[in-house]
This record gives sequence, C-alpha cells and structure tokens, in this order.
Amino acid sequence: MLLLVSVLFACGRSPYAGFDEAEDDVHVKLHALGDGDVLAQDSDHVVLHLRIARIKEDAGSLFSTERTYRVTDLRQGALAVVLDRMHAGDSMSVFTPASLIPWSVLGLVQEAPPSDTTTVRMEIRMVDLLSPAMLRAEEERQRALDPTGYATRLLKAWLDRDTTEWTRWGTSELYYQLTGEPRDTNAVRKGDLVIIEHRGARLEDGKVVDDPARSGGAFSWVYGDPDQVINGLEVAVSLLREGRSGRFIFPPEYAFGSAGVPGLVDPFTPMIYEVRSVRFERRSSL
Repeated sequence: MLLLVSVLFACGRSPYAGFDEAEDDVHVKLHALGDGDVLAQDSDHVVLHLRIARIKEDAGSLFSTERTYRVTDLRQGALAVVLDRMHAGDSMSVFTPASLIPWSVLGLVQEAPPSDTTTVRMEIRMVDLLSPAMLRAEEERQRALDPTGYATRLLKAWLDRDTTEWTRWGTSELYYQLTGEPRDTNAVRKGDLVIIEHRGARLEDGKVVDDPARSGGAFSWVYGDPDQVINGLEVAVSLLREGRSGRFIFPPEYAFGSAGVPGLVDPFTPMIYEVRSVRFERRSSL
C-alpha cells in the first residue's frame, strides 16, 4: 500500500480535481485499495471491470465489460500507465484522450471508437490478477469438468488469435487452408491407395506428436478402409487433390477423440495438421 501511494503522489498536478497526472495526458485517481500486493507481470492475466464514457456522459456509455485479458496485450497507452499502479482489488478513475485507449484489444469491434482527440473517462477495477500457475490450475479444472466445452473454447480462442483465413468444413469445427496446384484434379475415391506426408501437433502448445517423416517419410493407406487413420486425415485427403498441400485444424472428434494417445495426447485435444498429398494410386477403378 505504501508503495502504491508513493507512486501516485509522485505524479504531477492535474487540471482535474482530485486527479494526478501520471504521464502526459493520463490523469488518475485511486478510489479503493484491494488486498493485492503485487503488480501485474506480462505473463499474467487480469480480470478487469471497465466502463468508459465521454466526459459528462453516463459511465460505460461508450464501452462496458468485465472480462479477462492478457497483461502483455494491455500494455499500450493509458492502460500501460494503469497497470503500473494497480493491484488486485484496486479501483481507479482515469481521464485520457481516446487515442490512448487500445479499443480493439478491449473488445470494441462493432462500433467505431470516438475521435482520437476526445477525452474519455475510464472507470476501472482490477477484479483479479491471475498468474500462469493459477491459469493452468483453472484450465485443468475446466478440462476435467467439461472436456468437450474446453476443447471448443480452446479451438475458438486459437482461431481468434490467428491472422490467416480459414475455411470451415460444413457445419463441423474442422477448418482448413489449401495451397499449391494439383497434378490431378480428380478427387480421391474409396479403395484408392493414398500416399501423403503429414505432421500433426497439439493445437494448445504446438508440440508435434505425429510425424512419420521421423521414421521413414511418406505414409500410405487405402482410402475408406476403417480404423487406418484418424477421421481428420480422411477428410483432409478428400479435400486435397494430388500434389496439393493443406493445413487442417481437427476438433477432438476428428483427431484422437475421448481416448487420446497415452503419454502424447490428452483426451479431447484439438490438433493442427500439415498434409501434402504425394500420390493417389487409382485402385478403385481396377
């Protein structure tokens, strides 16, 4: 508490009554101290209750939310100043130009933010500060309680962070990207011998767990024969043409399902695969 108070009193004078100028154009006023005694680190997450409005408008009229953010994403503009001064449970008011608010990071995506020169008032409370260890414990709890829901949320969060364009396969949670020019435009058919190169990794941490190239190179099977490969690879090959490549995100039901792979893949784990169709041997017409 003494450290926080000393930091705040080190701020400059502000034209807003009761506020201190923490940095150029960022004016802060502490309302309440919580029980927290550590400042947020970039590896942490914070749960913030936010209300932002133009001066003299109702609190939260521009933006209002309570959600969890990665600290490293928030270290921009006025929020970087705030994070250097808040502990879990603290609440604060901030006057700042709209240009110093990272609107897209906060989640304002449907409406245009106010003009950069508009001064806004932000009411902010740090509801909780979550260390990496706390997050891992909560993730394991959620995974145990609702493994299917956890996998769906993990997949969605990954897609939200990725900047490339993915195509959804029908109404499933399988997504793909295709590249390259085909040597043969005919689709694979049941009974064809399929020869591919592929590499599969856990979506959550990128650890490669399926890589036949490590033990000899290409992999082959008869397309349509049951229990030869995971369902996702059958779908991938059906979308590819000979000579093309693709990236595929497989939800658990198209990967290793509720069983997983002991020691490598937990049950209900989404996967990401890179697949290249080397050759299709047309046996089905013989």
